[in-house]
Amino acid sequence: MGKEIREAVSPEMLKKSSRIRELLTKPRKEMRSSKISLYLTRYAINKLYRSVPRAEGVSFLKVKTGKIRAILAECKDGSKSSDIIVYIHGGAFMSGNASVSRGYISCLAKHSGCRVYSLDYSLSPEVKYPVAFEECVDAVSIIIRDNPDSKISLIGDSAGANLSLATALKLKSQVSSVILNSPVIDFSDTIDRSRSNQDSVVVKKGLKSSFEKLYFGGHDPKDPFISPYFGDYEGLPPVFITCDIDEGLYSDGLTVYEKCEAAGVPVKLIVMKGAFHAFAVMADSAPETAKLMSEQVAFMKQP
Repeated sequence: MGKEIREAVSPEMLKKSSRIRELLTKPRKEMRSSKISLYLTRYAINKLYRSVPRAEGVSFLKVKTGKIRAILAECKDGSKSSDIIVYIHGGAFMSGNASVSRGYISCLAKHSGCRVYSLDYSLSPEVKYPVAFEECVDAVSIIIRDNPDSKISLIGDSAGANLSLATALKLKSQVSSVILNSPVIDFSDTIDRSRSNQDSVVVKKGLKSSFEKLYFGGHDPKDPFISPYFGDYEGLPPVFITCDIDEGLYSDGLTVYEKCEAAGVPVKLIVMKGAFHAFAVMADSAPETAKLMSEQVAFMKQP
C-alpha cells in the first residue's frame, strides 16, 4: 500500500488541467440561491462528466435500487466477474447524475468486467442531509442483500467520495473496498486546508457556511456521516485515495490516508502533480487516468 506521488505529463491531462484551473480560480459572485446560477452550475458540471467518451461494448440499463433510480453498466458479452461496483457521482451534492456518468462507468465496466451501478441520489438544495446519504446506504444495502456471493466496492469523486466514505463507515465489513477520488471529508472547517488551496475560491473561504445552506442544513457538521473526518475508521475495508497536490481538498485526501493508517486499514494514496480536482473521472481520456483506473480495479479485485 503506501503513498505515491506522480506527475501529469500527457497533453490530454495538461490541456484539461489548464481549463479546469481557469474555471475554478476565476472570481465570480456568490449566487448560490439563484435558480440561474444553480442551472448554470449543473450544466457546467454535467458537461464535464459527459466529456468522458463511452467505452465500446458496454450496455446501459435503467434500474431502481431501493428508493432511487440507477443506471447499470455491464459488458454486452456478459460480465466477466460476479463482483459489483457502486459508483456515487460528485458535483457538490447539487449536480451530476447517473446518466451523465455513462462514460466513466462504461470504462469501469470495461476495465473490470464487473456490473457497475451509478446511483441517482437526490440533489441539494431541493433536499438536504440526510436524504442523499440514506438513499445511498439503502441502495448499497439492497445490492449487498441481493448479491450475497459478490464483492461490493464503492467508488466516488468529490461529494460522491464523501457519500461513499460515509456509506462505508455505516456498512463497514459489508463492503469489500472503497475508492475515493478527491474526497471532501470535513464541513466543520476543522481541517487546515491552507497548505494547498490554490485551485478553488470556494475552499479558500471555508466550506461550513456554504454547505450549511446547501447540504447539511441545521445538522451538526461534525456528524461523521456529514463529515467523515469524525468517523470511526477501525474496521473499514481497504481504501484507495487519489487527489491532486494543489487542489483545495488535498488535505482531506491526506487526512483519510493518515486516519486509515492509524486505524490499521489497508490504504493506498496516489497524489498527482499538475492535475486537478477529481481528475480520476477522465478514465480512458488520458494515459495517467487510464493507468489509474486499471490500478483501482486491481485494488478492488484483490483477495
